[in-house]
Amino acid sequence: MNYILGDTKLFLVVPYKKIPNNNFQSDRIGLNHLAFGVRTVRELKQLEKVLDTAKIKHSGIKIDKYSKKEFIWFDDPDGIRIELYLRARR
Repeated sequence: MNYILGDTKLFLVVPYKKIPNNNFQSDRIGLNHLAFGVRTVRELKQLEKVLDTAKIKHSGIKIDKYSKKEFIWFDDPDGIRIELYLRARR
């Protein structure tokens, strides 16, 4: 699957075979999650619709308590959290 939001492309690939004992764990050393900036709340709402249509469980659009910026997250098939966050204006 791939999704295009503004200038951002996100590709999710289903593996062709299962690799034993290769489960992602967010609390081990290494990758915890991936975050991508989006330009507008409209882009976040578009992504939310795409996730809903694909029946992908997600957080819904939320407001970060520290930055007061909107964001949404979901977990990829390996359990890696993908976060899309409203970027700060320049």
